[in-house]
Amino acid sequence: MVRGNIKDLAMRYLKVGAKKVWLDPTQMEKIRETKTREGIRQLISEGIIRRKFTPGGSWKPSRGPFLNPKDSVFKLNNNVKSE
Repeated sequence: MVRGNIKDLAMRYLKVGAKKVWLDPTQMEKIRETKTREGIRQLISEGIIRRKFTPGGSWKPSRGPFLNPKDSVFKLNNNVKSE
């Protein structure tokens, strides 16, 4: 398994997580022989190790319901009667 050392070095160099690093399955022998940072950089420049790009999603679910005053949460608070 290549995950131990080489993928960690590639993650640090590309500044991404483990799921974003792609290793070419046809070049596994060449990847296993590489053990230095310079070798990792060379494999990245050759395209054997790449960064996976994923499209970004909507920001609304991560922000929560309280940032938009048009949300129904604020409408519920206006209906409360004070005695």
